[in-house]
Amino acid sequence: MGFQDKDLDSLTYLEEQLEPERVVIISCEGRNTEPEYFKALVDELSEHISELVEVKVIPKNDNASEPKDVVRNLDVFLKDNFDFKTGYDEMWVVVDREKVEQRKMGILDVIPQCKKKNYKIILTNPLFEFWLLLHIADISNYAFSDLYENKKVNTKRRFIDKELSNLLKTRGGYNKKKGKFNKIIISEENVRRALKQEQEFENDIVKIIDHLGSNVGTLVKRILNF
Repeated sequence: MGFQDKDLDSLTYLEEQLEPERVVIISCEGRNTEPEYFKALVDELSEHISELVEVKVIPKNDNASEPKDVVRNLDVFLKDNFDFKTGYDEMWVVVDREKVEQRKMGILDVIPQCKKKNYKIILTNPLFEFWLLLHIADISNYAFSDLYENKKVNTKRRFIDKELSNLLKTRGGYNKKKGKFNKIIISEENVRRALKQEQEFENDIVKIIDHLGSNVGTLVKRILNF
């Protein structure tokens, strides 16, 4: 049936059907790695994302990275964008644990705030690069204590960052300081590997705070339909 054969009611129905049923809104701690990961996820695996799902990564214009800052960035976005306040929208806050006691206190402070606001928290311990490593490495080859401690291996890099760089050396490399995300990390095979390997570690946010773990897969599965 051609366009001219459709009546107005049918056209209106089709237009409504194309509107996203669910908008996934993400506020990230970092300015580069995390936002670029989720954008690459949408670009590279679009065939696994329903046309009724929209992913919105909130721009970050400063270096404020405490958990409260990430929550505030989401607050401001929602205040300025009233359209993103329907009952179908999902709000996500993505932060790192890091080995700083103040960071732990900051995470514990925002957990009840986020629960009250219906924001979901994504947490990685020690940091988001651990989730990236799960994509391209057999994680059983590592001592979990090395991953958890993530100690400095030289003046510029820590253990996980260096491992990512080594594994991607012949495929464009990896350097979060340069703000260029290596999209080779994103493939259906790699994401499936990350989702599977993540289950070997802590996935509950309260337990992740003090143990090696991640619940990024929870958000990824809300975006992708494998």
